[in-house]
Amino acid sequence: MLMLNIGDGKGKTTASVGQIIRFLGHGFKVCFIQLFKDNDYYGEQNILLGLENLDFFSFVKKHPCYLYNVNSERLANLCSSAMDKLRELTCINSKKYDLIVLDEFNVALRDKLINEDEFVALIKKLSQKSDIVVTGRGATKVLIDIADLVTEMKEVKHPYKNGVQARKGIEY
Repeated sequence: MLMLNIGDGKGKTTASVGQIIRFLGHGFKVCFIQLFKDNDYYGEQNILLGLENLDFFSFVKKHPCYLYNVNSERLANLCSSAMDKLRELTCINSKKYDLIVLDEFNVALRDKLINEDEFVALIKKLSQKSDIVVTGRGATKVLIDIADLVTEMKEVKHPYKNGVQARKGIEY
């Protein structure tokens, strides 16, 4: 199954982490590939990195909105390592995962930092042997059309709008 956690609201990664916990609770093997999140900042990484049956990979440690004076070509080159990992997972000799979570890949697709046609081809191949979750804002129509399950997180109200800064445990 291909599942998408999309939208402008909070909770896309949080929902995918819940899915990871559910799979691990049943003894399944999980691969979590994350873009744009620094390992020293996000609390869930501190827990996930120590779990059995979970392989965790993080690429491009900063979100594009925090990378000033970095052009999209450089960002695309940084994202290519994540695509290399996806290609590796499609190989016959690669580890078998029951669930593969691709966190913030929608952002990379939206911003054309990874090639959509290649990504979709890899996802279709991977989804023949694993369940896939793709998260992030700006999901493309192509990805939404091929997905089996799409959940949209919609912001109704957020304390940012009142000047409240991001808080540990809530936003990261």
